[in-house]
Amino acid sequence: MSEAPEPEISKPEVSEPSPRKLPAKPTRKQFIKPQELVVAVIFIAVVAILLATLVNKLTFNHDVSNARTVSNKVIADIQKRNGAAIRSLGSPSFQKSYSAASLTQGFKSVEIATLKTPTPVQQTVVDTPSGRSVYFIYEYTALKVPFYVRTSIRQESGHWYLTSIVGNINESDLLIN
Repeated sequence: MSEAPEPEISKPEVSEPSPRKLPAKPTRKQFIKPQELVVAVIFIAVVAILLATLVNKLTFNHDVSNARTVSNKVIADIQKRNGAAIRSLGSPSFQKSYSAASLTQGFKSVEIATLKTPTPVQQTVVDTPSGRSVYFIYEYTALKVPFYVRTSIRQESGHWYLTSIVGNINESDLLIN
């Protein structure tokens, strides 16, 4: 018997969709809304203020730390009764006003009150158009009555200089108003 050819099954024709063009949307130019602009400006201003504050704070702390270094050297030299070393830390006007011998003699006159290492009790920073001054008050407790010393350190021409040293048993007399 002869075999009958298999009937061909035709597949349904699937037509590819023809590309249809959608109606073009009108292009709008992107404009920043006024509210977005205000928010952006406020954000930038706040960031700038915070950054300026941070830089100022870091600079301020660095400046005060340099002034404290000079003041601490002065206090250490008072302990050693070394007028020459203290004079070398002074500003030009301080050096004109005091000789190394007069400073040494002055420290010897308060030697009994300054035998122990003092404790820093106050720091005051004063900014003026002519520069920055930092005042440090130290308390000596070698005697029954405390003795206070105030150092005045001023920044001149990028350097910190001693401008004055004052001692008193009354701390309030040494405060800067």
